[in-house]
Amino acid sequence: MPLAHVYIGPGRSHAVKQQLIDNVTKAIKDAMGPLQQPVWVVINEVPLNQWGVDGVPVSAAKR
Repeated sequence: MPLAHVYIGPGRSHAVKQQLIDNVTKAIKDAMGPLQQPVWVVINEVPLNQWGVDGVPVSAAKR
């Protein structure tokens, strides 16, 4: 079963997350062709103070 983990910052609406799930599912099906099993998509909402880019916390870089 294809499984996609998507990490995003918090604050997106249910509708936006639903569209994200739909788009990721379609992309996997387009790339892999017909599948025997369903595509799973897991959205992980991570607070921005728990993200870092190139050694710098995102929360500090936004200041």
